[in-house]
Amino acid sequence: MRTFSTTRPARRHCCTATSGRSTCSWGIPRKVPRRDWSTGIAREWARSATTCPRSCFASHRLSGRASSTCTGPPWHARGGACRLQPPCRSCATPPSAPATPTALTLQSPPPDGAPALAGRPVGAPNTVTAVRVQRAPALDGRLDDPAWALAPAVTDLRQTDPAEGAAVSEATEVRILYDEAAVYIGARLFDRTPAKIVRRLARRDASSHSDEFRVFLDSYHDRRTAFEFIVNAAGVKRDILIGADGAFDDASWDPVWQAAVSIDSLGWSAEIRIPLSQLRFAKEQDQVWGVHFVRWIERKNEQAMFPFIGKKENGLVSRFADLVGIRDVGAPKRLEILPYTVGRGTYRRPDDPRNPFERPASYHRGAGADLKYGVSSSLTLDATLNPDFGQVEVDETFVNLSAFEQFLPEHRPFFVEGTEIFNFGGNGGGINSFSGSPLFFYSRRIGREPQGEPTSSGEFDDIPTSTTILGAAKLSGRPANGWSLGMVDAVTARERATVFDTTTRTYLRDEVEPPANYFAGRVRRDASDGNASVGLLATAMNRWPNAPALDILPRSAYAGGLDFFRRWGEKTYSVAGSIGGSYIEGDPAAIQEAQKSSNRYYRRPDARSFRYDPTRTSLAGLNADLYLNKVSGAWRWGIAGSTSSPGFEVNDLGFQKRVDQVSAAAAVGRRWTTPGKVFRQANAYLRVAPGWNYDGDAIDRPVKAFGYVQFRNFWTGDWSLTYDLPVVDDRLTRGGPLAGRPASWTASADVTTDSRKTVSAYAFASYQRTAAGGWWMSAIPQVTLRPSTALSLKATGGYVAGRAMAQIVTKQADSTAAATLGTRYVFGELVEHQAYVTLRAGVTFSPSLSFQLYAQPFTFSGDYRNFKELRARKTFKFNQYGRDNGSTIKDTLLASGTGSVPGYVVDPDGASDSAATRFTFANPDFRTRSVKVNAVLRWEYRPGSTLFVVWTQSRSGYVPYDAGFDVRRDFGGELFRDRPTNVLLVKVSYWLSR
Repeated sequence: MRTFSTTRPARRHCCTATSGRSTCSWGIPRKVPRRDWSTGIAREWARSATTCPRSCFASHRLSGRASSTCTGPPWHARGGACRLQPPCRSCATPPSAPATPTALTLQSPPPDGAPALAGRPVGAPNTVTAVRVQRAPALDGRLDDPAWALAPAVTDLRQTDPAEGAAVSEATEVRILYDEAAVYIGARLFDRTPAKIVRRLARRDASSHSDEFRVFLDSYHDRRTAFEFIVNAAGVKRDILIGADGAFDDASWDPVWQAAVSIDSLGWSAEIRIPLSQLRFAKEQDQVWGVHFVRWIERKNEQAMFPFIGKKENGLVSRFADLVGIRDVGAPKRLEILPYTVGRGTYRRPDDPRNPFERPASYHRGAGADLKYGVSSSLTLDATLNPDFGQVEVDETFVNLSAFEQFLPEHRPFFVEGTEIFNFGGNGGGINSFSGSPLFFYSRRIGREPQGEPTSSGEFDDIPTSTTILGAAKLSGRPANGWSLGMVDAVTARERATVFDTTTRTYLRDEVEPPANYFAGRVRRDASDGNASVGLLATAMNRWPNAPALDILPRSAYAGGLDFFRRWGEKTYSVAGSIGGSYIEGDPAAIQEAQKSSNRYYRRPDARSFRYDPTRTSLAGLNADLYLNKVSGAWRWGIAGSTSSPGFEVNDLGFQKRVDQVSAAAAVGRRWTTPGKVFRQANAYLRVAPGWNYDGDAIDRPVKAFGYVQFRNFWTGDWSLTYDLPVVDDRLTRGGPLAGRPASWTASADVTTDSRKTVSAYAFASYQRTAAGGWWMSAIPQVTLRPSTALSLKATGGYVAGRAMAQIVTKQADSTAAATLGTRYVFGELVEHQAYVTLRAGVTFSPSLSFQLYAQPFTFSGDYRNFKELRARKTFKFNQYGRDNGSTIKDTLLASGTGSVPGYVVDPDGASDSAATRFTFANPDFRTRSVKVNAVLRWEYRPGSTLFVVWTQSRSGYVPYDAGFDVRRDFGGELFRDRPTNVLLVKVSYWLSR
């Protein structure tokens, strides 16, 4: 005999079995069809002086109306086991919310191997018990298999929103079963108004704004990482890999698992089957995992969970309940092969009929495979041969006028999935962070656009847009208790550009990217129930160029470091830090390029902490950071520091915008989580973050206040206000002497309406003003429309305008420019306008068949005016040509190729006998436009196997020497006169597993 607790409803009764008839306490016969029996669990309330059946006694939540009789006993014996019969609807009506627990006694013995431990009494440690079954439940979403009666239910879900700490408003029961092949989760999600359950269709991994059930499994039980499985009331699946105790998530992770849902008069229910082959766990006879359940009720904006985690608490995975009862589940043999075949056609209208590379139609076909092999239950090898990334999401359009490279997110599944282990460093969950922190591993370096240029002369050329990845492999997992391991290695091919000489009618081939090998390795040790970790990371890149023109690329680049994390005081305080180094080597030409890079500008003439050396063949540097935080409670604070030495360089396999900096930060703030008359919740913070270069010059001095609010009507908003004190600017002159940066202030805010509505909206606005008269503004409105459960539409507009008082145009060596160390640094005031529209549409025919459409027209103009030169170093003062110092500036035509282009001729002081050198430069005005369209039909025709049909169209136009901004002209006429390039792609993959 075993006892466990459940929840007593406000009203209870017992059905008594008498000769094939079950009579409820209230007593009028009634027949009920099977569709009204959906819980699948016959649970009756034990109380004294009842005649409930004892041979097949289980628990069933009961509440009813007077005058009701059940037809047929809820249980009957068949084959030595209890079988279910449908009780009456009134007997099965759930209470509105859990209440007081009561003890139940299960007379029927548990099956062999089932643990004696059952449900979790209120107030006891968070423990959930899984029960082993010999026969797996049918996956139909109905929960009417007898196996579900064997598992104790978890019912004590509590809200985080909208009423933090309150019981879930609609009763919920969750049970877990398992066998030698899979784990099964059954969730009974009662709802007193089933007609209001929101069940929208969406493609896999898309947020559907529907009622959802989520289960998190920390199968490693490291209290740092977890697998999240989500199913909504329409059967749409999502899966997310959680890392760093909730600070990191990877939505691209796509395991093969199944889910089924059912909606009935009592609410909805979900059955989930997760194959053990898709999980990673230690090789132990008795498994202990972490588990967490979340229910989302869309129409109420209600989130309830077990175990409960308050908004003021820090951590996620480390607060999971323990899942016990799983034993003797040896590592399944895990071998998955995903072969694919792809066909691609490219269609365009040639700009020049003489160009042999612009054929009206060209075709490509290919094949490859992805492989996943379970080395052990906790270690997995992934490999890809001849990968094709044709169906991935396109990058959004942008114009970059800064000194630094633009960061682009990774979209390729192989390089996105399971990359949590390669995350290095971190802020310990605090409120401070440094935007310039380096990424030691940036996977978009693998297969990047070739970096070289063809050296042969010719009128037409064909340069590859990406580097071919011959193959890549990844080993990841947790080979021992607390240890995490990750390694990735990729090999890319030699890429050549083809040049066509129209005079000799010959083709020439030039190497533009050498073959290379990329490697990243990571090991980490987690301890103290996820409250401590220490790790090591190492990366390596090696190239083998054959062309002298590619000597500008480092032949080898290495980086590595150590990071750590510690949390204490009931997860209230944390400290985190890292230290790393880098080393690159190659031809002096490569190290010259690294020294001249905008990351460091070694040729800056007034630098004191480093010097430019054109003979160097290597470069090395260090990076470190440290964070101390209070991460729980209403009041939070943090202090932090960071440094990157001038020689630190990781951009061959990592990403960093600038080095030569020392930064500090201090922040304090408060969170309010108790709903009031205006706000449901809010927070506000104040942060200061000064920064210096290695010469000790102050380069940043911002003071920022920022926060978040949620209103009573579930609208949300973010706001920020920043004041930047005047500092020096060591990047404005692009390698020249220091300049000044005037003080400025920036305000921004956004608001999001209630996303539950058929029509919802978002709006963002910002404005910046500098003490020198510069300004920037941006406005981004967005509207989302969900006219049906299968259709979603989203339109986003954007407008950005501004006036930069000093945008670099050119440099002119002149020994008479003594105030700026022998060079004139020419700037213009840049008036810029940018407009774009992003349109997204999605039609979901079923959870496995969907269609998405993306389109983005874009236009940008840059108008340079009031040309001038820097007057003196460390200032933001200028001599404007034609106004100051007797200077003159005149329009002119400059020779260019076989023609001429508009430009300017400048006399810096206007004196005919002056030693100051006259110089010219081309008119830098420009405007550009483009449109990208991407349509994807995705059909998962069997689990893990997918058909993609993709159409992409791109158009673009560039007009130099003209800055006229006209949205109607660009979007309405010129854009559609630009010649399009169309690509049609069909890709089929087939998942094989054993």
